[in-house]
Amino acid sequence: MFTGFLWLALSIGSEITGTSMIKKTNGFSKLAPSVLVIAAYCICYFALTRAMGYIPVGVAYSLWCGFGIVGVTLVAMILYKQKPDLPAIFSMALIISGGIIMNTFSTM
Repeated sequence: MFTGFLWLALSIGSEITGTSMIKKTNGFSKLAPSVLVIAAYCICYFALTRAMGYIPVGVAYSLWCGFGIVGVTLVAMILYKQKPDLPAIFSMALIISGGIIMNTFSTM
């Protein structure tokens, strides 16, 4: 099971990287960031499929989505100086709480 979470962490990290860099591609007209986005998504989906070999699909996908959303938001705060408002912060807290509760108590 631990191996599955390592694959999932790689998937989430590469998804955050790819999504965060899309804005830098300028509509995929800049080569280096475009290649980074494509490579990050390839790694992301490869690692996600590996994670699903160890973790139930529903758990893996929900953790991937939730922590991806939070991670992209945190990176956008740093790279693009975007500031989430109170409803966004509250929503991300719910996402993190849901991921922790699902991972801790689910018997899927």
